Amino acid sequence: MGPRGKILTSILLIIIVIIAVWQFTSPVLIPSVGTKYLSSKQYANRGSWTVLEVSGYGKVFLAFSIANTTYPRTTLPTSYSVIVSKVNETALPSYIRGFTVKLTALRVQDNYDGSTSAWARSGDFPDAAQATTLFNFQTSANHHLKFTISYQLYEILFIGSLVDHPATQSFNITQNVV
Repeated sequence: MGPRGKILTSILLIIIVIIAVWQFTSPVLIPSVGTKYLSSKQYANRGSWTVLEVSGYGKVFLAFSIANTTYPRTTLPTSYSVIVSKVNETALPSYIRGFTVKLTALRVQDNYDGSTSAWARSGDFPDAAQATTLFNFQTSANHHLKFTISYQLYEILFIGSLVDHPATQSFNITQNVV
């Protein structure tokens, strides 16, 4: 093999490595699960919301479900879970397998005393995106919490993915703390 063949082989290998890295760093495609998390008291006991996201290639309905996974008290941290699932998607071109969501930030703010909590960790659901956070209540009262969730909507191609757009949604819940 001459110098020209070695250069072409090197270029081909570089292209293959770039495509492989692009493929393996793409977020996982989450399937459409309908109202599975919207109607679940386990995953949506504090509230559920459906949001329409419009991309250049179609539309997707995302469901946001907020659950309180521990009993809220002033002496112990209270754990909250946010699950973002895909209700359905429409009008996709043939070269796109579907849409998915990657959570980038979760912030909880209490209007009672102004305290905030940032994202604690991310869960690994096979059919949804999950984030959990711990919140420390200082006083017993009715607290109004504002959940601000930032995420990126991805278009999953047959090879790799493309970021469609970032978005931020806010949801309010009331939590009675004893």
